[in-house]
Amino acid sequence: MVLWSEEGVSEDFHRVLAPDGSLVGEPPDLGEDELRALYWTMKQTRKYEDRALRLQRSGEVSIISRSRGEEATPLGACAALSPGDWCFPLYRQTPGLFYWGARMDRSLASSMGLEPETIDEHLPVEEGEEPAVNFSPVYVPLGANLPNTVGSALADKLNDRDTVSLTFVGDGSTSEGDFHEALNFAGVFDVPAVFVCQNNQWAISVPAHRQTASETFAQKGDAYGIPNERVDGNDIFAVYDACKRAVDRARAGEGPTFIECVTYRIVEHNTADEPSVYRDEEQREYWLDRDPIDRFETYLRSEEVIDDADVAEMEEELDEMIDAAVASARSVPDSEPEEMFSNHLRGESWNERHQRAELRRELDGENPFTDWTGEGFQ
Repeated sequence: MVLWSEEGVSEDFHRVLAPDGSLVGEPPDLGEDELRALYWTMKQTRKYEDRALRLQRSGEVSIISRSRGEEATPLGACAALSPGDWCFPLYRQTPGLFYWGARMDRSLASSMGLEPETIDEHLPVEEGEEPAVNFSPVYVPLGANLPNTVGSALADKLNDRDTVSLTFVGDGSTSEGDFHEALNFAGVFDVPAVFVCQNNQWAISVPAHRQTASETFAQKGDAYGIPNERVDGNDIFAVYDACKRAVDRARAGEGPTFIECVTYRIVEHNTADEPSVYRDEEQREYWLDRDPIDRFETYLRSEEVIDDADVAEMEEELDEMIDAAVASARSVPDSEPEEMFSNHLRGESWNERHQRAELRRELDGENPFTDWTGEGFQ
């Protein structure tokens, strides 16, 4: 796989909106309100993640993974869904959740390490506030959502529902067994699922070419009889267009689709990572010139969908909304430490009893490293 050279990146993919914001293909049929909603969500996500980064640096948030420079892929994919559909996100699909109405204060409170039940109690979701698309909890174990998505899609097929299930996989996660098992099952049973490979070219410090010898990730669908496509992942129109066709195929009973979106991880893998140790800054500069928000904004301005006043008004409103979300998240009290054990098992195991006892001793200021007789471990 060759994605980078001194001349740049292999651009053998579907593209509608060029990096300079000009059209090179037919744009999807979206009205001005829909275009503005997409742009709003991109701006919202970037401002939200910038604030979350500051909170992490100040110690209020433990760790975050940002989607900066990749916003078009999760947003375009999730925007192609319809109310009632299912989405199984990972940790870099924030734009998709926000597009469908996920609340920033609840997301921040979760990042602050607060327990879900505590968040539900103090920041309840009122009737009618739930996102119209069903989102599973954000998964960190990469690859696990692939078979979950197939199971969701198969259940809908067996129950004659026209619901579609969509999930994401990184370039590195295509090396997981879950990826191959899920696509094989999806192809054999012809389930209504869409798999989106968010190929940002780095699995933490491992480059994409160390994950596969295939020319593209998209062609991996061929082995499982699944139609596949490769698109410019920084082009909101190309991503939406490909995913909308895939969603429509699935809803019509024509089976799954696998889509590779070629993008780039501009920032660190997460805030525990330092990419300058393993990455060439020249490559990063190349992708900074292909920022998905900049190119979309250029297009919207050229079409007179937005102007300077609109952008300034949006930014001011978003700043106020994020300030309010931070204050709301901070209002949630800390969870009781022992809540970490809740909802893991039915009943209580001996190991859990031991761990609870250790926690109580530590909270009481005693030495937690003792055995059941009270003697310290040697």
